[in-house]
Amino acid sequence: MKHSILVAGGVLVASASLIAAGCGSSSTSSADTTATGGGEAPAGAAVGSGATFPALAYTRWCQESETCTYAAKGSGAGIKDLTSGTVAWAGSDAPLEAEEQKAIGKTVYYFPTLLGAITLPTNIEGVSKAINLTGPALAGIFDGEITTWDDKDIAASNPGVTLPSKPITVCVRADSSGTSYNFTAYLAQVSQGFADKMGAKGSKTPTWTAKVSANPGNPGVANCVKSNPNSIGYVDLADATQAGLADKTAAIGVEGNYVAPTTASIEAAGAAADITDNLVVDVANSQAKGAYPLVATTYALAVQGGNDNAAVKKVLTYFLGSMAQGQLAGIGYAPLPADLNKAATAQLAKLG
Repeated sequence: MKHSILVAGGVLVASASLIAAGCGSSSTSSADTTATGGGEAPAGAAVGSGATFPALAYTRWCQESETCTYAAKGSGAGIKDLTSGTVAWAGSDAPLEAEEQKAIGKTVYYFPTLLGAITLPTNIEGVSKAINLTGPALAGIFDGEITTWDDKDIAASNPGVTLPSKPITVCVRADSSGTSYNFTAYLAQVSQGFADKMGAKGSKTPTWTAKVSANPGNPGVANCVKSNPNSIGYVDLADATQAGLADKTAAIGVEGNYVAPTTASIEAAGAAADITDNLVVDVANSQAKGAYPLVATTYALAVQGGNDNAAVKKVLTYFLGSMAQGQLAGIGYAPLPADLNKAATAQLAKLG
């Protein structure tokens, strides 16, 4: 990465709300979900791009701190931008694949920034509240085994709820997505049938065996659910809330122990997670008491020896600070556990 990518002025900050407003009902092709909004970025701001999962937080923090800009266009796109040197840092909800690490050719540091729930917003005719789903039933919806809402495996978790005998519209991501990676990794853990059909590991670009409606970014998936009766999708809690779908996000679990996505249930999963040397933390399918099982850690990625690492260090110092972390519960996320925050803050020294 030989050229500087600090903002010289006039660059606009990405706005997740504009992504949501600009999406159509659905698309079958991968689309660039970069959006612009806000105001002019200050000179010297570090340019970032990537995951839509943390976009509401990152956009807010960049505007408040005046240290950065962020284009929310998917984890895969952000990693490509980091590889080409067009950004100083990237947002990703998934660790690098071997080919991605090889393409970058330098050590990549993972800085966890927040925890979030991958929620399952629904829009079911005649059902005005959140439903319950087991992990295997959820996997069945997304691998095509379950195709109507009155399927016995869904009905068994929802006694007293009249579920329509209507086809399920399955809303998914069209772009290379860390949310898709974490979601499919979870489904493969809880369903051997899903693993056999879709693979035993998570994928940023899954080839779905169900009939799906593909949409750009988490806001696009939320918009798909909102616009299509009898639909379900997977998005972060922040985007579900912004789309007005938070009260219809499914509780996940087993009979008698269904857990809804809340700040408390996200934190319960995070508190039980083990910290690894590279700070990549898997919090999915937590068995901790009160933990929501579909929780993901999202990361800011920076490259060893990057020309703009001094600016990136300022960005991440703000992201990991008490002011930024203290805002997360109010916008649909959860702060990092204290020990993980401490480890990430200590790692800032490696940026120089």
